[in-house]
Amino acid sequence: MAPKEKFYAVQKGRTTGVFTSWQECQAQTTGFNGAIFKKFDTFAEAKAFSRSNNGYNSSRVNQVFSNNKVSKPQVTQNNKKAGTVMRKVVKGTKCYAVKSTNPAIPSRVFQNWKDCQAYVHRAKGVTFKSFLSTEDALNFINGISDSKIDFTIIGMDEEEFRKKNFIGHCDYPYFGRSIVYCDGSALSNGKSSSRAGYGVYFQDEPEYNISERLRIGEQTNNRGEIQAVSSALEIIWINLTTKMEKLNYEIKTDSEYVAKFLNDRYMTSTPAAIKKLPNSDLLYPLLINFLKVKKFYMINAHCFANDGKFKIEWVKGHAGEHGNEMADSLARNGALKN
Repeated sequence: MAPKEKFYAVQKGRTTGVFTSWQECQAQTTGFNGAIFKKFDTFAEAKAFSRSNNGYNSSRVNQVFSNNKVSKPQVTQNNKKAGTVMRKVVKGTKCYAVKSTNPAIPSRVFQNWKDCQAYVHRAKGVTFKSFLSTEDALNFINGISDSKIDFTIIGMDEEEFRKKNFIGHCDYPYFGRSIVYCDGSALSNGKSSSRAGYGVYFQDEPEYNISERLRIGEQTNNRGEIQAVSSALEIIWINLTTKMEKLNYEIKTDSEYVAKFLNDRYMTSTPAAIKKLPNSDLLYPLLINFLKVKKFYMINAHCFANDGKFKIEWVKGHAGEHGNEMADSLARNGALKN
């Protein structure tokens, strides 16, 4: 008789969610300060644990601070459906949301600027903004944007997108993960002789690795980083929409600019304004690729262990993280190509 399968839920760790092996769970929790994890006999129990702890949601950290005290959690009907724990909504009172793509810094909402300012001082991978209600602040943190604008950018209405990409009933969630590192490089960056390249390192699927020369526009490091993430998203999209076995993809980049742009800054802009930004020839296609993948996960959340969550994670460059170093090497080699 085959051994009964176990499920390992990580509520707080490098990556949160449900894993099917102890080794995967260990990789997310060993050495992680304050890690919270537990073994379960059923996927449903593990999933519930990974997403809540008396209101604490580690995958989307929704803590509201007032005088450094966390307010009591309250689950609203709309966000209960989305699987997101909301805090007590305070309207008409200015608050400050800190959205983080840095796994070492949780996203938080503060009720005064002084606390927010102290929290973001010298912090990397964070964006902050003021709001008139905690509900708006939490929507900003959770990446809840105007769907109409998102589908306008994609170039397809929501109903058509869903009809083409909805998986339907899933007997068993997709547990497989694939971590993807992206980087750009420019030799003699800033000079007329500069040569730029981009690299994508698929840690779990090396057959998709990319090492290419940037062939269009200015040859800068920043443009290489934009193209790296865009190219990674193109491959991810093809795999999600054509392969039978689908994966929970995670993209990591040391470009704080790209991470912030995709995770939140585009939400406060318009398609017309985005097209006027520097490097818009690369930024707009990047955003289209990102939103297609993000929306695919959202409409098929019931089929994935990541619960339909997809974002670009910022990592510190040249800090010894193997995947980031590999992407950097691929980008440098790409810049050397003729």
